Amino acid sequence: MHLQSKSSWLLALLTLVAVISVYSLMDSPKQSKEEITFREDADQKETLQNVTKEVSSPSPLFEETRLQVSNERNQLRQKLTQQITSDQYFAEEKNKASIEIDTLNKEESTETILEMQIKVLGYPDALVRIEGEEVSVTVMAKELSKYQANEIIYLVKKEYEDANVQVKFGANNY
Repeated sequence: MHLQSKSSWLLALLTLVAVISVYSLMDSPKQSKEEITFREDADQKETLQNVTKEVSSPSPLFEETRLQVSNERNQLRQKLTQQITSDQYFAEEKNKASIEIDTLNKEESTETILEMQIKVLGYPDALVRIEGEEVSVTVMAKELSKYQANEIIYLVKKEYEDANVQVKFGANNY
């Protein structure tokens, strides 16, 4: 049980590094991948390169959807951050905005973790979208058996207990 907890934390940390790396790469298109490096030591450079390779998607449709959702969430995050820093809002409204940002970040990291865990099950790619209690999972596969769908639902419910999970497969992307 303790080992599983450590593994979960490590996976969450790697996911966070991957999300931040992808965000920084997308945020400043003028910089090339070679210009973005850690200066501390070569091990960190190697880790960053490995993580960004994991995040890349074999499905252009999945990658496009991820980019669109990321852009929408970044716009919402900016709006909420402005609300928090503005003097026009009361403390209660600022607190709600802060909680919404935390929820957004948690959903984003949970989606990334679930996508990585689904890929470990043997699928080339997976797209997970969380909106409140609704979780939509699309996996890249020619077909999906009931057993495979149940396996994915179980995996999602293990990470996000109160979820209403919908599993689909994207055969046209395979």
